[in-house]
Amino acid sequence: MLRSHTATFCCLLWAWSAACHTSSDSEPRASEAEVEKLVSAAAPEPANSAQRLVQAYLRVQLKLARDDRAGAQRAFALMSTAVKEPRLQLDPLLRGAIEGACAQGAAASEIAAMRSAFASLSTEMLRWLSAAENPLPSPLIVAHCPMALDNKGSKWLQLGQKLQNPYFGAEMLTCGNVEHTLGPHQKLPGSG
Repeated sequence: MLRSHTATFCCLLWAWSAACHTSSDSEPRASEAEVEKLVSAAAPEPANSAQRLVQAYLRVQLKLARDDRAGAQRAFALMSTAVKEPRLQLDPLLRGAIEGACAQGAAASEIAAMRSAFASLSTEMLRWLSAAENPLPSPLIVAHCPMALDNKGSKWLQLGQKLQNPYFGAEMLTCGNVEHTLGPHQKLPGSG
């Protein structure tokens, strides 16, 4: 309970601080090449189908964290392709839920709708990682923002401990808290 209040206070403090600065004071947007470098470094080449799925998800997360609407739209479409890989052997219901969230995100014209689709996508990816191991040789961070989705809160996966909030982007890039570190070949406890 105290942890939740601390995270909310942190987010409110960040929002107040951000109101005093222009968005140019925040972390600069990464170029397409920089995002690819970050994501590609998470798995060896050639990546297997499970690694490609997580890398596709991470592209969406990074594009939304950088307020890159067009890039996020492309990343959702790429993830839609990655989830259809037969070697993944995903449960059909899980595959359908991921495909649906990707289609919703790719079709959205507003970044707010993309972020809503990303919340659904994140829920399904967390569900998958409670049954399957983290396929990356890098740890995945499970983070939570209590203010996402009109204060309902939502989780996401990312690389690295420095939070990159996909629900608020530059407005509150570091809002949230790390809930879990999922090492290579580890499954998430519980259902996410």
